[in-house]
Amino acid sequence: MPFLGLAQLFRRDIPGLAAGPDDADLVQLFRCPFTHGPYLERRYRLRWRRAAETECAERTPPAPPEVPMLRWEHELPEPCVLHPEEVDTYPWAEGDTLPAPLIARIDAWDEAQVAEHGTDAPSYQDDLSIPPGWRVGGFPSWASTGPMVINCESCAAPMRLLLTAGGDEMDAASHSWVPLEDRDPTLRGMASIRGGRSVAQPTRLRFGRDHDLHVFTCPAAPIHPPQWVLS
Repeated sequence: MPFLGLAQLFRRDIPGLAAGPDDADLVQLFRCPFTHGPYLERRYRLRWRRAAETECAERTPPAPPEVPMLRWEHELPEPCVLHPEEVDTYPWAEGDTLPAPLIARIDAWDEAQVAEHGTDAPSYQDDLSIPPGWRVGGFPSWASTGPMVINCESCAAPMRLLLTAGGDEMDAASHSWVPLEDRDPTLRGMASIRGGRSVAQPTRLRFGRDHDLHVFTCPAAPIHPPQWVLS
């Protein structure tokens, strides 16, 4: 069965996009439409291309491959147009991702915010460090697994985060990341989102049990196989 296209990113649109093998400037992410094995594992493919070569191709498929009947609605992505926006992100504050004294200061700040604002208090993890949803580069979120060390299986070099794919562009805990035009400023969390599911979940996809899919690549040799981490 043909893999389903999940994302297509050009470096001309996203300046922070890492270069691929042979300076490829177009990356495509695909997923098998079915799960595999007793643990319902997913199979992904990352393809690097040169944009100029694909755009001047003499032939293109007259129609996309037919998609087989799927069990769940979230198996088939909803077509979306990206409008990239650059934001500052900061590491997940747990384990040794940051110096211990700094994590202690962050924890103390979080506690002070709760004491002052109650349940509507902002927090470092949810409101300041890493946005939800799809993003290129930055830092991985480790909400479900805790921090992990990801090294290249070919050369043991530390891998870097190329892309994160998520099912939700906003959630109940990330009020600060909801675009101003999509929220009611007098409310917080999911209640503040205008437009419902089509705004909060524009791609209609899910990864695992509402996890993020982190795609890591080797900075020493982009041709080395990527790694996929659900967290």
